[in-house]
Amino acid sequence: MTTVYMIRHSNKLPSDFYESINEEDNLYLKDNNRILSIEGEERSRILANENELQNIDVVYTSSMVRTQSTAKYLCYNQNLKMNVDKRLNEKITGIINPNIKDWYIIQYKDKSFKNEKGESQEEVYNRVNEVMEEILNKNKNKRIAVFSHGYAITYYLLHFCKLVNVDNDRKLTIKFKNKVFMDKILNAPEVFKLIFDENNNLIDINIIEFDDLPYLHGGI
Repeated sequence: MTTVYMIRHSNKLPSDFYESINEEDNLYLKDNNRILSIEGEERSRILANENELQNIDVVYTSSMVRTQSTAKYLCYNQNLKMNVDKRLNEKITGIINPNIKDWYIIQYKDKSFKNEKGESQEEVYNRVNEVMEEILNKNKNKRIAVFSHGYAITYYLLHFCKLVNVDNDRKLTIKFKNKVFMDKILNAPEVFKLIFDENNNLIDINIIEFDDLPYLHGGI
């Protein structure tokens, strides 16, 4: 059996922390270089000490700053190095059309929907699945930590699972093999534990919650 912990990054620094951002730098900062908040750093440190996440064999992260910043504590504690792959990056949201009020819901129900200059659910799934297949084939029977993002992780999981409900408050209800394992808004960080068999078939999935990491929404 191969165990994969898909971990959403910790809490980001809120946008209102910035007094000004050059227009040319704004999108790049938002999508790639947004750092963790002070609380997000502390939550990453706490996460790295959880018993469930000890004895990790290999670590993968997206190329975005917030995932690597979350992963660094676990890597430091266990003397591991990161494997960085941009295919694990967050969805490019693009330019949201203000006339489409339910765009958040639509993007989960319509795999081909995307905002202008953005990515669709299907496009994000394809790149994440590609790298996940490589990770699974290369690391049979190991314990793997994959640090990624809200959309990237949930879009990947929906290939194996059924979306029961989604609302504009960003609450997702998802089930696997008739078991609802998610009925909440994503936490920051959030840990999904996936168990794969020798043929890379997903046989179980759960959200691992920690008493010392209470809910702290940091945007998807």
